[in-house]
Amino acid sequence: MKITQGWRLLQSGTQSDEALVERCARGDESAFKELFDRHHRMVYNLAFRMTGNHSDAEEIAPEVFVKVWRKASEFRGQSRVSTWLYRIAANMAMDRMRSARTTKEVFWEDLAPVDKEMPDLRQATETPEDAAMRREDNRILAAAIERLSADDRLLVTLYHLQGCSYAEIEDITGISQVNIKSKLFRARRRLRDTMVTTQKGDAPDDVQRSTTTTDGFHFAAALQS
Repeated sequence: MKITQGWRLLQSGTQSDEALVERCARGDESAFKELFDRHHRMVYNLAFRMTGNHSDAEEIAPEVFVKVWRKASEFRGQSRVSTWLYRIAANMAMDRMRSARTTKEVFWEDLAPVDKEMPDLRQATETPEDAAMRREDNRILAAAIERLSADDRLLVTLYHLQGCSYAEIEDITGISQVNIKSKLFRARRRLRDTMVTTQKGDAPDDVQRSTTTTDGFHFAAALQS
């Protein structure tokens, strides 16, 4: 798979992420700009999904790339560049979440998912009633995600919203794949219980009043497992 991707990069004249990082280590600003353009959206999405705040995400994303520029010479290629970026972004987002600076804005509907470039054909055929129900399900799901611990939210975000594999999450977080699966199972159970409680109208005010929506609708079925 990597050989095929490398051949396509050569054919298109596009350099790999690793080559761009090597050029960054030599002070090549054009390589830095290309790396930024290539991965900024991914980094921003992760930061926003973790903090739930546009202002925080707008601060974190450039900070991630500043660190990449400064630490480029230390990258040894032991993981993919995207995994390295995720690790830096996740650490910064976790630090921000633990600080008193974070405030919620809940504008998830403004953010396009990184793993869904094509239009959602379901939305093209659904009735207005179906669309309203889907938005409400998304609102409840997003509000439930906000109630997870920072660690659990990171795992749910990486796996379900960013589309990372267990192996990638292990590289990003340092948590073993066995523990990742166990933690995700428990996090999904907490999400399911919170959503059921919210739908019954018994949830705390901070859940019931949330107007958040999310593109996490596609993994709602996983909550049944």
